Amino acid sequence: MAEFKIESVQEGNVLVVRTTGYLDEPGGAALKDACEKALTAGHLRYVLNLTGTPVINSTGLSMLLDLMVKIIDYNDGKVALTGLSKLTKTALQMTGVLNLCQNFPTEAEAVAAVNA
Repeated sequence: MAEFKIESVQEGNVLVVRTTGYLDEPGGAALKDACEKALTAGHLRYVLNLTGTPVINSTGLSMLLDLMVKIIDYNDGKVALTGLSKLTKTALQMTGVLNLCQNFPTEAEAVAAVNA
């Protein structure tokens, strides 16, 4: 599998995080670390664009769920998702991640929703 990569861009007061590669333990740790650093810096609105991440394993799912709880429940932040493959969407539904945040067809719609 391709090396996991993260690109973060600021769009207004929303941090858009775009991932590429397999979201496994190292990828999940990198994503969690990047978002936790942003959270510590005061960012409370996130869009996770997983277009480049068609597969997530169980460890990656666990880390993503932990990250969502930390942002949304513990810090009253907002998260929206976009770019979910069918497999990823099913896994996120089964683990309850999609109960915490919404999935949008486009990044622009996700950014608008988090800004609302």
